[in-house]
Amino acid sequence: MRLVDYAKAHLVVVPIDAIGALIAAGSVTIDGRVGRIDSRVDATATVEVEHAALKRILVPEPIPLAIVHEDDDLIVCDKPAGMHVHPLGLHRDGTLLGALLWHCGARPDQPWGRWRPHPLHRLDRAASGLIAIGKRAAVHEQVRQRFAEHAIERRYRAVVHGCVAGETGTIDAPLGRDPTCDYRRAVVPGGQRAVTHWQVLERERDRTWLELTLETGRTHQIRAHLASIGHPIVGDTLYATGRNAAAVISLHAALLRMRHPRTGKPVTWTSANKVQRLDV
Repeated sequence: MRLVDYAKAHLVVVPIDAIGALIAAGSVTIDGRVGRIDSRVDATATVEVEHAALKRILVPEPIPLAIVHEDDDLIVCDKPAGMHVHPLGLHRDGTLLGALLWHCGARPDQPWGRWRPHPLHRLDRAASGLIAIGKRAAVHEQVRQRFAEHAIERRYRAVVHGCVAGETGTIDAPLGRDPTCDYRRAVVPGGQRAVTHWQVLERERDRTWLELTLETGRTHQIRAHLASIGHPIVGDTLYATGRNAAAVISLHAALLRMRHPRTGKPVTWTSANKVQRLDV
């Protein structure tokens, strides 16, 4: 495969938006030769990344972590709202990845620690809640396959604007890039299939508390789906009004259930925190 695709698949500790620049700077070699974006990588190749280049990208930071579970294979954290998982664009500091690197023993002069954090799924910066991180590339690959097979359950809690009709329902609508806004998703013909199941937990004046279960895992799936039925998440200015996304929204990843990658036994983690009640 192409070097850029190989790096995205295997160098998961590096933010995707930094991989192209890393290769373009000549910091990645294939069998000792400087690689390019379209260089081909086969099964016998040795791919190496310059240590100094990684130090500029991966910055360990002594940020406290809310750890729900940790063993030799994975760690589950309860991420606060407003924190990026990876460094992205101008947001290079204060990330979950920086905190994890420090936790595993990495320091500013040494970007690798006892293990390498591999986030196993997405969680928007503005959302809070559970996110699982693999400690080995093999764990990342195994769990990613289970996500593809819909063998992992994720439940979210959200507070939405308006009174949602009915007690339960399913939003089965394809999602793709919003033609009017490149960084927003929308229900569009020919988009990727996306399915969100919802259940009403509580009604409070002009707001509804929902529990949501994902059957698929598309970018901004819950946010875009709820906005498409006229009930955007409280605080979500990106999908409620079209302005820039807020740092915090009323969306919380409350439960994660899967088979443990080593033992195969079912495990369930729940968040001790609750969805934020925003006064907006």
